[in-house]
Amino acid sequence: MNTPINATTPVIIAAAAVSQKIDNPELLLDGKDAVGLMVDAAKKAANKHLEAIILSEVDAISVCQGMWGFNNPAALMKEAVGATNAETIFQKIGVLQQDVISEACLAIQSGKKSFCLVAGGEAKYRDLMAGIHQITLPSVEAQSEPDRLVEPEQELWLSAETDAGLGMPVGYYALMDSVYQKDHSLTVEQHRHRVAELYHDFSDVAASNPDAWKQQVVEADDIKNASDKNPMLAFPYTKRHNSSWNVDQASAILICSTEKATALGVDQKHWIFPVAATASNHMLAVSEREHLARCPGAEEAAKALYELSNMAPVAIDLVELYSCFPVGVLSFVDALGLEGRSSLTTTGGMPFAGGPLNNYVIQSTVKTLELLESINKVTALVSNISGMNTKQGLFLYSKNYQPFQYQDVTEKVAQVQTKKTVLTDYQGQATIVASTVLFQKNTAERVVVIAENESGERVVAYSQDAALFSDFEKQTQIGKSVAVEQGIFCF
Repeated sequence: MNTPINATTPVIIAAAAVSQKIDNPELLLDGKDAVGLMVDAAKKAANKHLEAIILSEVDAISVCQGMWGFNNPAALMKEAVGATNAETIFQKIGVLQQDVISEACLAIQSGKKSFCLVAGGEAKYRDLMAGIHQITLPSVEAQSEPDRLVEPEQELWLSAETDAGLGMPVGYYALMDSVYQKDHSLTVEQHRHRVAELYHDFSDVAASNPDAWKQQVVEADDIKNASDKNPMLAFPYTKRHNSSWNVDQASAILICSTEKATALGVDQKHWIFPVAATASNHMLAVSEREHLARCPGAEEAAKALYELSNMAPVAIDLVELYSCFPVGVLSFVDALGLEGRSSLTTTGGMPFAGGPLNNYVIQSTVKTLELLESINKVTALVSNISGMNTKQGLFLYSKNYQPFQYQDVTEKVAQVQTKKTVLTDYQGQATIVASTVLFQKNTAERVVVIAENESGERVVAYSQDAALFSDFEKQTQIGKSVAVEQGIFCF
């Protein structure tokens, strides 16, 4: 490296992921909980180029909240690795997952920290198997409060949405999906085929990923079509379009200043530089958004990222797009200028590689970093979504030195994203702008629509008229007028 590197430039020296899959009930009590898996991931990372004992020198441990009862998992990790001087940081669900990496980089760059450990993980499969076999696992005991707690600011949904029957994310994303299909002038079947082929390609990547939870290729028809093993959840999304969160997976990333990395003796050939991170935290509920399928947060984050890094999208070697639902992937493809790109994932995606809830971005970043180090590639882009495509983040990594830069584009997004008024007691005519059919146990239960009146105000309404279900599944109903009364619509 010919360019002089500042001593406080953040550099990733190692990253690792671990998993466990215990099907034998007699072995469940010997399995690891989520924190145990995170500790294993941290030690595995440290052992890649040094020894696990170096973790005693970590001065900050950050953990993303998961579906477990630990109130300060970083404190348990601190004790397990002997990092007696480490600050403990706990980031709650609803904060962009990549923020734990960004904040570590900024703390190192400012000189406040020199060696940070970022981790996350789940052990939901172990919990699931214990429940099936009626085995009581050790209870989670309360820990001391974290040194720093990072929490989101707002709720992500409206009462009007809940009253119409929306609850799980799949319904919200299916509504966005209906708009994406319409905006791209595709028939319902053309779009379903495209989405199924996209996720088939993802499963193909997962099949060759040794860290993937499901290492098998799934055919497009088996993703698209509902069955007993693949129920429809919210049209057009089946279970195989959804993230697999009943997994035992954890990951850890070690980030140092270049000065600390040198002092630890990590060869520069292992260094990977966090080049740029951009994020939008502007929050609108789904029904408040003027453009349900477009993603202004991702668009502004992409503009900023390319400008900060002086890099065009075609120059980026590896891309890992957040894949909670297909429309999340597709909206980012449009926003980032990635049309025509053959590969959009390094892991195989959340339905196949595994989506340990609030840790997937750490998981996907680890796999991306490992690929950067092991193959002849230089740059990689990892994307991040929080909520109902509510917040968006992008992170660029490179083997080549560039000083780390961070930009929050929240204010820019607020300027370009129009907020629609959503009425809770509307009565009258309105035009459908988005729709989906919600299912219970693979049986259609109701149609939910977002509609707009002549004044541009929105209403969220539903119908349980079974005669309408097939019509909404066969072809788009966007643009048609409906009568709304007390939250129920009819033609």
